[in-house]
Amino acid sequence: MKQFTSTVLFFVFLFGQESMADRPNPCEDPLLNLAQKKGIKAIPIKDIPRFRKLMKACEDEGGHKVIEQIVYRDWQRDYKKAKTMASFTPTFSVIVFLVMIYYFIGLAIAPK
Repeated sequence: MKQFTSTVLFFVFLFGQESMADRPNPCEDPLLNLAQKKGIKAIPIKDIPRFRKLMKACEDEGGHKVIEQIVYRDWQRDYKKAKTMASFTPTFSVIVFLVMIYYFIGLAIAPK
């Protein structure tokens, strides 16, 4: 019985693993292509752990330039969007900040 179990486990481990030759290049994964074209923020939340693994695997296979390009383009995209306050959130944050300043100035000036 021990020999049978040992033999079965041996074959399970032997044939259950993927060969390195069958794996595609991680730098050509559709998730990395999405990050290149639309940015890292376009990746769905559920795919972020897979994206991080792909980035690590791509860097390990010599794709430093690909990962560097993805990060650089994302920084550039964020920089261009941050030049103007075009959405609700930055405008709202500035208004809240100004109201807080006026409130604390009023507390300091107000007579007791």
